[in-house]
Amino acid sequence: MPAPHTAGRAKVYVETLGCSKNRVDSEIMLHHLSQNHYTLTLEPREADAIVVNTCAFLTSATEESVQRILELSEFKETGRCSTLVAAGCLSQRYREDLLKELPELDALLGSQDFSEIVSLLDQVRREPGKQHSFVQPKPHYQQFEEQEKRQSTPRHFAYVKIAEGCSNMCSFCNIPMLRGLLSSRSVPSIVNEIQQLVSRGVKEINLISQDTSSFGRDRGQLELAELLRSISALEGDFWVRLFYCYPNTFTNDALAAFAADKRFCAYLDMPFQHIEDSVLRKMNRKINRLQIEQKMQEVKRILPEVAWRTTFIVGFPTETEEAFEELLEFVAVGHFTHVGVFTYSPEDNIRSARLGDPVPNAVKHERKQRLMEAQRQVSQQRNQARVGQVLPVLVDGYAEEIELLLQGRASFQGPEVDGLVYINEGNARPGTFHSVEITEAHDYDLVGKIIE
Repeated sequence: MPAPHTAGRAKVYVETLGCSKNRVDSEIMLHHLSQNHYTLTLEPREADAIVVNTCAFLTSATEESVQRILELSEFKETGRCSTLVAAGCLSQRYREDLLKELPELDALLGSQDFSEIVSLLDQVRREPGKQHSFVQPKPHYQQFEEQEKRQSTPRHFAYVKIAEGCSNMCSFCNIPMLRGLLSSRSVPSIVNEIQQLVSRGVKEINLISQDTSSFGRDRGQLELAELLRSISALEGDFWVRLFYCYPNTFTNDALAAFAADKRFCAYLDMPFQHIEDSVLRKMNRKINRLQIEQKMQEVKRILPEVAWRTTFIVGFPTETEEAFEELLEFVAVGHFTHVGVFTYSPEDNIRSARLGDPVPNAVKHERKQRLMEAQRQVSQQRNQARVGQVLPVLVDGYAEEIELLLQGRASFQGPEVDGLVYINEGNARPGTFHSVEITEAHDYDLVGKIIE
């Protein structure tokens, strides 16, 4: 039964917090809303319904999500909004208490089939004044096999989620509780989606999941190599990137398939989280320093120019000063092109909560600053060495922060997380590849001119 209409199609504003995986979930909601009896708007003031796709991975993300919900709830007084929905991880994590603690909310949608946003909004509009909840105790993702989406990124790059959930059970991580265990899509469904994107002019495909290298393991065997070979069979001029490859399950077969196609960017996002053995053991990473270094050597033997992106956690409960110094030395050597650093967050739904939180916050932040400074120096040296080189660059469009300059990204720069190439000579359309001579280097960004 369609929702009653008061005056034409209700307008919906969807805002996404958190990671690129959340963005894909929002794209599913956008598609189903636009294909039914709702109209999308980019202005929350104009919206009859506001949907906030939330993050609750860390306490800081939870606080940000709650704060943003409260800010947007003001449009119930100053705008047209009559319905406020929290979707995603916050709803999944706090489904028992959220509606009670935030009476501003009208409904919750958990980490489940995001196409249900239509049914949820319909239900709220049929029964105004009553709170509603579509939250499953254990989210499951098989129904996302062939989900249609409305692309929310610039038209030349897109994110393709190949799996959901994670079965690794790292002690610091609550993803299995928020997103369920690993659930992989089929190879044909992913290849079909990529083929459609490329046919629409998308030039950069970013493969994402919670654990990309374990793709297929829930079906009994690792299938990332098969997926990469199937993507290689597609025709077209486009880049492919791999994000979040768990080191333990990134096989030589996958590496060979990855290296065999020049359209696969020599860019590997492989979070290590730490390097000191006792910390890795308490993190339940199922890997040690020697194995990490062996994995890196295997990759560099096949892809000597690989751009490594990794993340580390500082301030884990068992991280001593000596363990941190070992990590600092490892980063300072210069292995990595990009490094993200997080301070340990003592969440109430993680296994390491039993270890307490003995490292003071001031020490955590000081360690983060020292690690980031070590990587800044590495990045500066790497970028300086690129001055004079000619690099293929995918142009994104005009720079967001520097007027009259174009911006783009080289193959070693992922969207939204890494540095940029600013172009101060030459013209180009967004979504086109150009040869750019690098003329200037900064800590994380480069400057260059188009020569072809």
